[in-house]
Amino acid sequence: MGILGIARKADGVLGEDQKEPVLFLAARAATALEDHVQQQEIFNSIETLSPQIDMIQRLRAASRYGDTQILSEPEIPLESPDLVRWVKDALTHYWGGPRLTDSPLIRLKIVQKTIEEHQDNPANALRAILRQAVEQVRPEGERRFTGEWILYNILEMKFMEGKKVREIATRLSMSEADLYRKQRVAVDAVANVILDMEHKARANANSG
Repeated sequence: MGILGIARKADGVLGEDQKEPVLFLAARAATALEDHVQQQEIFNSIETLSPQIDMIQRLRAASRYGDTQILSEPEIPLESPDLVRWVKDALTHYWGGPRLTDSPLIRLKIVQKTIEEHQDNPANALRAILRQAVEQVRPEGERRFTGEWILYNILEMKFMEGKKVREIATRLSMSEADLYRKQRVAVDAVANVILDMEHKARANANSG
């Protein structure tokens, strides 16, 4: 759980009367750490439950007032300046986390259309759309570590494989600063793919 260090003189030896308060302090520190871990677990549980609680409240309101429209989330405006940030947040929590499970991107039509295919799990549906968008950034042919593959490799290694920035920079022979610049370009590319996919989905829905 942690390490507790206590300074003492080099030639000093702890007596029994000194050991007792030290052990007492160590026990108090361990208790504090256990409390912190439990609190984090509670907070994480609340974050996970929040979307479900919100849905239950909306369902209750709908049944009370007979208003089915309350069950429909407004569509994301495609010109939203937050779209790229939402994409980056969702990619950052690609394998799980509130920035994926609570992402506004879940309201996209392309995500809603695939929820049923993923056991009615919105997070899994969004993850599938992100994966599809990343794959569209991939150049044709066998994967390489050359210039034309730089954006795809950053996306794959950083978000899909979860590698550290330093490890990625070393593998791609670039500085960390350059990696961050290229990462922004890569995330922009994914956002543009998702935007194009959503435009087509809404156009098809309107024409139908």
